[in-house]
Amino acid sequence: MAEQVHGVTVERVDSAAQWPVVGRADILVAHQRDGMPIGVWAADYAPILLVGSAGDVVAAHGGWRGLAAGVIDVAVEQFTEIGQTIDAALAGPLIHPCCYEFGADDLAAVAAGVHVAPVAVSATTAAGRPALDVPAAVKAGLAFHGITIDSIGPCTGCTDRWFSHRVRSEPGRHAVIAWSERLPG
Repeated sequence: MAEQVHGVTVERVDSAAQWPVVGRADILVAHQRDGMPIGVWAADYAPILLVGSAGDVVAAHGGWRGLAAGVIDVAVEQFTEIGQTIDAALAGPLIHPCCYEFGADDLAAVAAGVHVAPVAVSATTAAGRPALDVPAAVKAGLAFHGITIDSIGPCTGCTDRWFSHRVRSEPGRHAVIAWSERLPG
């Protein structure tokens, strides 16, 4: 895990000695660390997990500021720099537009950070207010790199199964964790 800073800082996980907090970052990278779990904390923002063709794992925290700053681009670069393709991409539980009222100026920044027009990540809340569609932003950011997301989690605001700072002002966080293991044979 990392102390997330809502940006694009990368921290490499080199050993279990760093457990449980490896530093201040929004992107964690574990290169072929069999069984080395890495993950991100979330309450509304997108916990994004990417698995590479050689089994490397990247966990990224996709808050709106990170999305605007290009957190998906930097996460994907962790694979392209070493010649791997991404075999799987998913986002855990995150806030959906039904629950995420959002301003136009910040919406434009998020759209730019995921390489789309603002209309592609804008929506309306259940109450009819302007909203940010975080799942659409994550999909768009990955699609820019030719990656199709395999799964997007449920809305953290619509159920109390997941923590939500925006909807219920909860201080808690849930974790989304991934690791890679070599299969026998």
